[in-house]
Amino acid sequence: MKKILVAALLAALLACTAAGAGAQSWPARPPRLVSQFPPGGGTDLIARNLMPRLAEAFGQQFILEHRPGAAGNIAAEMVAKSSPDGYVMLIANNTLVIQAAMPQKLPFDVVKDFAPIAVVASTPVALAVHPSMPVKSVKELIALARAQPGKIPYSSCGTGTAMHLAGELFKQLAKVDMTHVPYKGCGPAIVDGIGGHLPVLFNTITNTTPQAKAGRLRIVALASATRSPVDKSLPTIAEAGLKGFDADIWFGFMAPAGTPREIVARMNSELNRIVRLPEVVERLSEQLFDVRRGTPEDFSALIKADIAKWTKVVRDANIKPE
Repeated sequence: MKKILVAALLAALLACTAAGAGAQSWPARPPRLVSQFPPGGGTDLIARNLMPRLAEAFGQQFILEHRPGAAGNIAAEMVAKSSPDGYVMLIANNTLVIQAAMPQKLPFDVVKDFAPIAVVASTPVALAVHPSMPVKSVKELIALARAQPGKIPYSSCGTGTAMHLAGELFKQLAKVDMTHVPYKGCGPAIVDGIGGHLPVLFNTITNTTPQAKAGRLRIVALASATRSPVDKSLPTIAEAGLKGFDADIWFGFMAPAGTPREIVARMNSELNRIVRLPEVVERLSEQLFDVRRGTPEDFSALIKADIAKWTKVVRDANIKPE
């Protein structure tokens, strides 16, 4: 029995030593960054802004791989089931936690199957209206919606998107009845918003800002917890009295669960450093992203809090996956 125990102990020590050595030599080859969505979107822009700096920091090129489909779940499942050696990571946004909040069975567990690394950026969802709407503030929109229950429609980029849930959270906290009209993407929703067909929109700040500058839309407020550093003139929905309203879109790096802590810590440290670089901050700001920083523990807490928040919104609104 003693021999068996000694052999088991030695095996465990050797495994720990090998894991430690592997973490110290990482990366010995190019790591893969897996994006949940096609090129051109927010996750793609974030990746392309940070990859050259990651390559400089680690002495290896980082390869970007797009695995779109199933609301980002194809990429998430692939990473969740990958070897936890630091060579496959997910560039996620909060679609991941929204999917976890929906009444469906996912092929992975967002909390258990990933090692959060860092949140690096966010971008607000905007509440906008057509200029013909007699609304210039959140309070005015709430008053109008209460005066016309069920008669004011609002558009989103699709059922179960961050924009849709921002609208449902608004309805619940403001205690108003507005009709949701989902679109198959943010672009078509903007087109009909400009045309005045759907007078209220929850859409991305990237889409709404150019239209607002051209006078074709009016941004009433942002759905983020605080004012955006990119444009501090825009108020938040929370400032209108809807305390705790926060529905911005965050972007972060995640690894498979079990990835060595040393690798997670090194990636976190470098990402926090890179997003503080003046040229990176400037570039992200130009693309209407706010820089975010924090520890893996901060990111883990955000994921759990978001799942709890959106699960309640989804349940109260009786939202079903398409």
